Amino acid sequence: MTAYHIKHLPTGILPEGASDTWTVTGDGVASRLSGGIAPWAVTDAERWRKAAAPAVLAPAVGGWVLAALVAVAYVLLFGLSSASLAWRSGPGDGTDWLRYPGPVLLTALPLWYRYVPVAAVPAALLLAGEAGLALARPGDVDASARAGWLVVLTACAVAFTGSCLRLRARRRQRALALAAAGERRFPLPQGTPESDGHRGHQHVYLGLALCLVAAGILADGLVEDLTSGGVGYDAVGQQRIGLVLLAAGTTFGGWGQLAYRAARRLYEEEQPALIVGVRAGADGRHWVCADARTRSAAPLIAYTPRKSDTRERTRLLGSGSAYAVGNGHHDVDPKHEPFEAVLYGTLAEGDEVVLEYACAEYHRHQEMGRMYATVTTVPLRPDRRHKLGPWEPADGAARQQERLREGRERAERYRQAQREAEERRKNPPPPRSSRGSSGRGSGSRNGGGGCGSSCGSSCGGGCGGD
Repeated sequence: MTAYHIKHLPTGILPEGASDTWTVTGDGVASRLSGGIAPWAVTDAERWRKAAAPAVLAPAVGGWVLAALVAVAYVLLFGLSSASLAWRSGPGDGTDWLRYPGPVLLTALPLWYRYVPVAAVPAALLLAGEAGLALARPGDVDASARAGWLVVLTACAVAFTGSCLRLRARRRQRALALAAAGERRFPLPQGTPESDGHRGHQHVYLGLALCLVAAGILADGLVEDLTSGGVGYDAVGQQRIGLVLLAAGTTFGGWGQLAYRAARRLYEEEQPALIVGVRAGADGRHWVCADARTRSAAPLIAYTPRKSDTRERTRLLGSGSAYAVGNGHHDVDPKHEPFEAVLYGTLAEGDEVVLEYACAEYHRHQEMGRMYATVTTVPLRPDRRHKLGPWEPADGAARQQERLREGRERAERYRQAQREAEERRKNPPPPRSSRGSSGRGSGSRNGGGGCGSSCGSSCGGGCGGD
């Protein structure tokens, strides 16, 4: 059985009361009537795209920029500066614990910016305050340390500005999507996978485990330092291990908590809905665009569907002539052309949405098939580079005729295989073991070759004796 994505949504897939509330004009422009699900207009989608944060402050790009700044700051503060500077008390004074949170925040800043921007805002403010206090004491820092603190201030400025702009962009994009969807709210479609039972849980548990291990290592070093009897105890090695574990653990924990909250919001109440276009990329990511009809509609936001979050054949939409040639419900290749889907939820980076679309399934040996609804629950990714080129609409009638021709060829091959199997069943060949044992037995009884080719077919019992 093969499933194909259907280009245009059948009316049966829309929620009750919304099937007759939208239309498509003759020039291919979708418009909403009162009270129904609105197709996402290209102009609204373009406003949504412009509301995003600048590309240079995008999660991936901004995270790498911050990682480079943090690396430079570490080289200047800990590599080139004297040992008494940065976050150390000085030689012989033991391990500095009061200023240890500074390196932890600095190390985690690029990760928090990319995955937990809410946490990057206060972290940047705390680091900026500590850097400002250090620079206010000119007699206590050398040139390398001063340069390092300036780099820290630069990283804090980038993290604070980028995080605030991203959070602001999320609010603006949600508001624009809600305005485009209208005031009506709809329950999630039948068969929607409930991702709130597992979304983000693994990240939270992993982050908690890493933080607990880090706490144990740091507690051991702190106890050793306090009980060293006045001799400075060097727990820098334990601090370094704890720093890495804390940076990773807090990132995983915050990331998982945000994913869990997004999943919970999706199921707590009825959601707005939009009719959008979806196109698949070669790398497995799917991209949401304004609609599946306008070729100039650019891909806007991505998601990665998972089998565990997808339910196929949730309800039957039609069969046979319900999608006959010429009625617009033809199948398409989602890597070459977008297909229509109903999107439930808000559209912004980090949100979770439900997409429902139609798929036609054709049995291998039948020309006609059935159309089913498919539902998937996905978190929206912050990706921007889609690498998708322009597309051309497929000729639905020609595509269906080609599929029917392939179906007839498959059916003919199947019937031929069935005829051959029936022929073999009626006229089975002689068993190989019988032929082999007969020949070997004759040879052995005649000295390994006495009953050779001269015996022919008239050996009978004369060759089987003594």
